[in-house]
Amino acid sequence: MISTSLQILGVSSAPQQEGGGLGVSAEILGATILACLILTATVLLLSRYRKRRDALILRERAAREQMQELCPNGWTARIVVYGEGAPMPDDVPSSDRQVCVEWTEYEPDPAGHNQVAVARRMWARTISGALRGIVADRQLDHELEEIERTVLEESTSGDDRG
Repeated sequence: MISTSLQILGVSSAPQQEGGGLGVSAEILGATILACLILTATVLLLSRYRKRRDALILRERAAREQMQELCPNGWTARIVVYGEGAPMPDDVPSSDRQVCVEWTEYEPDPAGHNQVAVARRMWARTISGALRGIVADRQLDHELEEIERTVLEESTSGDDRG
């Protein structure tokens, strides 16, 4: 077996008789080029995957930071992903939404203990969509709270004038 391998190695590395050649057989050159192409494709695909994964991580981090700003007294979220064939709850809006997120905002009570201020459930097609949804939902609540505060301030200042 070893002598057969040495014979093959000796034949494949024998110097070419014709002048101006590469000194390497066409099979070895073809295999080297093919290996380089496969390696390049692999590196490109892995870097694309990594960029996508890093983008998902950054979006999650941004959603967490935004929720922390919008819910200064604390919040929780629970994301549930339903697989194919799993029994779905009755409140699913459509069959293509298989990600459920339940989020809760807390606020202190008069005694200083945190209690539930808002608890919601929403559905999305993807986990990143669910994260975007809870941020958008809380931003809308925040804007409505600001409008309510402004209206109350204007109505109390209008009562003082009259």
